[in-house]
Amino acid sequence: MRLTYFGHCAFRWETPGGVTALADPYRNQAGRYWFTRLFPKVHCDLGLISHAHFDHDAVDRLPEAASILRMPGEFQIGDLHIRGIGDYHSGSARLRDFPNVMFRLEASGVRFLHIGDNRARWPADVSQAVGNVDVLLVTVDDSIHLLTYEEVDALVQRLQPRVVIPMHYAIPGITAPECELLPPDQWLARQSTVRRLETDRSEFAAGRLPAQTEVWLFNPASESLASTETRS
Repeated sequence: MRLTYFGHCAFRWETPGGVTALADPYRNQAGRYWFTRLFPKVHCDLGLISHAHFDHDAVDRLPEAASILRMPGEFQIGDLHIRGIGDYHSGSARLRDFPNVMFRLEASGVRFLHIGDNRARWPADVSQAVGNVDVLLVTVDDSIHLLTYEEVDALVQRLQPRVVIPMHYAIPGITAPECELLPPDQWLARQSTVRRLETDRSEFAAGRLPAQTEVWLFNPASESLASTETRS
C-alpha cells in the first residue's frame, strides 16, 4: 500500500490492486488565502471529503470520473475497503456541531484512519466503528488550531497505532504566510520516536510496521506541487 502526502490533510492511497483514493484536496476561498498553489491534478478513483470546509473539499481538482464520498457508510472497491465514520468537528464552539466524517481505509492487512478535522473525544459507538488502527493521520500544529497536544497524545494512547502521521500544519511552499497554522515542531519534540522522511510517499505492509509507535513526518516533493495559484 503506497501513501502519498500532498500537504495539509491531502493524502492518496494506492493499493496493490491498483485502486487509488484521495482524501481532502485543498483550495483557497475569499478572505482565506491559505495555499500558495492549486491542488495538483492527480489521478484517483475515489475522492474522500471529510467535511465541507475550503481546505478539505477542492473536488473540482479531482478527475471528472472520480467517485466522491462524503457520507458515513461501508464501501468496497477492488482490494480497498473504506468505512466512513460520522462524528463532529473539533475546535471552537461554533464548529462543535459541524459534521465530520473520518475515513478508515484497509488494504493488504494495513488499517489507516484519516480523521479529517474530527474532535479527539468521541462516543462508544464511534470507537467501535473505528476499531483497530495501524496508521493514524491526525491534525496537529503548534498554533493549536484544532486539537491540543494533550488531545493528540491521548488519542494516540487510546488507539495505539504503529505509525502516527501529522497533518493540517504549515508547510513552506504550500501554505501562505497569511495562514493561521504553524509547523508541529513543539509537538514533535514531545515524541519519543520521530522519523523524518525525505520524500512525500512511503510504502506500508502488514509485516513491516514498527513494533512500537513512531511518528512519521512526510516531506511533500516538488512533483506534488507542479501547478501554482495566484490571488487573481
